[in-house]
Amino acid sequence: MIVSEADQGKPGAVADRLTEIMKHIAVDNSFVTKARHGELSDDNLHAIVRLENATLDNVMVPLAQAIARFPNTPVMDYLLDLTQMVRDDKKGISAAGVAYGTQLDEHPGHRLDSAAYTYAGFINWLCLNANSTAIALAVYVDVTLWHYASALLTPILEKHPGLPKEVVDYFAAYQERPNEVLDKSLAVVANGVANGESLQEAVDTVMLIDEHLAAFWRAADL
Repeated sequence: MIVSEADQGKPGAVADRLTEIMKHIAVDNSFVTKARHGELSDDNLHAIVRLENATLDNVMVPLAQAIARFPNTPVMDYLLDLTQMVRDDKKGISAAGVAYGTQLDEHPGHRLDSAAYTYAGFINWLCLNANSTAIALAVYVDVTLWHYASALLTPILEKHPGLPKEVVDYFAAYQERPNEVLDKSLAVVANGVANGESLQEAVDTVMLIDEHLAAFWRAADL
């Protein structure tokens, strides 16, 4: 995706265009297709709960590393808020796992959900190496794509026989656009660009996440 000179003053429009380009990863994958056709199995649902739990576990340390890179700045404040959001989500998915009877603990030699660790590896690289514009743009795209998927899945999951309310509630929390985190992300992107950070470089960086997100959804489609 090419960022033109005219785009430089419109980071929000660039972020939305980038999200639209990557939207198919969240809404046209095999897991969502199964859901639309009423074909999700308990194994599928246990898998996505387990993957989401592992993913949230594994992004906490990278976020802490990113916070340390931007001490006493508005970017640090943004990342602290983001970390609290991840912690709240972790509580939600853990409650969902307990209610559904999903085995969440992972032990070497027993089971490791590699898709979750692949995604976390990218987030780790991002938090250690990317500038604030790329980090915030990645958050914007990632959270928006999860919102798109959750908006599709929630009404389907509400009708799934025997699915605990806690599982449905986890996805329902992102059924509506999470304005606060997305608006804060765009503000960080705009500030970074205003201070000389490359919007094109940020876009190129974020586009690397596509294969990791696709792997997540494939892993849930057992």
